[in-house]
Amino acid sequence: MKLYLLIGLAGGLGAMARYGLTAAIMQFGGRAFPWGTLSVNVIGSGLMGFLGVWLLTRWQLPIEYRLAVLTGFLGAFTTMSAFSIDTLALMQRQAWLWAGLYVTATVILCLAAARGGMLLGERLAG
Repeated sequence: MKLYLLIGLAGGLGAMARYGLTAAIMQFGGRAFPWGTLSVNVIGSGLMGFLGVWLLTRWQLPIEYRLAVLTGFLGAFTTMSAFSIDTLALMQRQAWLWAGLYVTATVILCLAAARGGMLLGERLAG
């Protein structure tokens, strides 16, 4: 039960962080392109890569706290469901170039951020 409570609490915090950051980014970048969702997915992927290594090797956190951070907070912070809806919205507006750019940028940048986070975690842990 403790594990579920930790994940739920961390998930609530991650969702609030996602909303706040997305709203702030959309305030500056406008709504023509989903900059907010792209940003939280890239940041979340980088943090997932880094913290996945760091929390295990450097801090050796117990599993329930690692799950709270990785599954709870970052699971709620990243937004693949929003990514899907944003992509479909671009496609429905027949903004094919933007939709293609958004999908490509999200996949490439999130993979690169996750790998970069892993490398940083390994370097700092070693």
